[in-house]
Amino acid sequence: MNTRFLIVFFAFVFLFVSNTLVAEKKIKERTDEKKFFVEQKGKLYITSNLGDVHISPGADNEVHIVIKIKGTEKKVDKFTTEMTQDGNTIKIKGDFDRNLLDKFKFGMFRSSSLDVQFNIIVPNQFYSNINTAGGDISVKGLKNKQEGNTSGGDVSIENCIGEMWFKTSAGSMEVRNCNGNINMMTKGGDISIYNSVGDIDLQTSGGDITLDDVNGKINGETSGGEINCRALENKGMYLKTSGGGIRIKLPIGAKGNLEASTSFGEVNCAFPFEGTSKKTKMEGKFNGGGELIKLKTSGGDIKIDTL
Repeated sequence: MNTRFLIVFFAFVFLFVSNTLVAEKKIKERTDEKKFFVEQKGKLYITSNLGDVHISPGADNEVHIVIKIKGTEKKVDKFTTEMTQDGNTIKIKGDFDRNLLDKFKFGMFRSSSLDVQFNIIVPNQFYSNINTAGGDISVKGLKNKQEGNTSGGDVSIENCIGEMWFKTSAGSMEVRNCNGNINMMTKGGDISIYNSVGDIDLQTSGGDITLDDVNGKINGETSGGEINCRALENKGMYLKTSGGGIRIKLPIGAKGNLEASTSFGEVNCAFPFEGTSKKTKMEGKFNGGGELIKLKTSGGDIKIDTL
């Protein structure tokens, strides 16, 4: 009796798994698309538990949304979208209805991937607020405040004017050619800022910080990486790392007060310096003094050099 039961049980499991795997192999693509007429200055809100988000500028009076979904037939059918307009505010919602297999993704029951891409064109003065639980965020060419949060992707901002506030739990962050205050935080990647004007506030728990051709007050901290900063002017700086070196480059005529210390390394300053200078610590001023530059590392050298 027990033997018969086991044979029937395993036969049932085999058929269930076989049918599941066959169903999973069927690939499907779907495109959800919509256009809204708006004024030049408006607001865009995106909320989705899956998908990459790409926003770029277009016509002055139109928001054009194209959502591409690709994956197994079952998964594509389970991803729903909603696009609505309230005056000059556009809201987009994406939702993937996960079952137990999708949530646990274990062994032969692992769900196949589902690729979702939000491609959105807005007037260049639109404000956007992006929240995705599983994808990258890319914003280009906008002239308003931009905000975003992703739990599983990279963040890329390019050619924007306005404040930028972004967070990611597991990705790298990059800003290029922007004008406006920048606030970035990641728990698992590098942060890079290139050719940007405005105050900078950065925090990463597991990566390097790279600042190149920046102009503004700088605040940056990493728990596990190097910090390299090339600033066009000293407007004040606080940089700290627990696991790497710090290197600062400033114009030869830059002025500042300096507080720099390392637990395991050396501190060197190429500018004319007045104050206390030891192997692991420097405190004083260079070129007559100015805005404070405070640098601290527990595991590397500190070097202040000229451009």
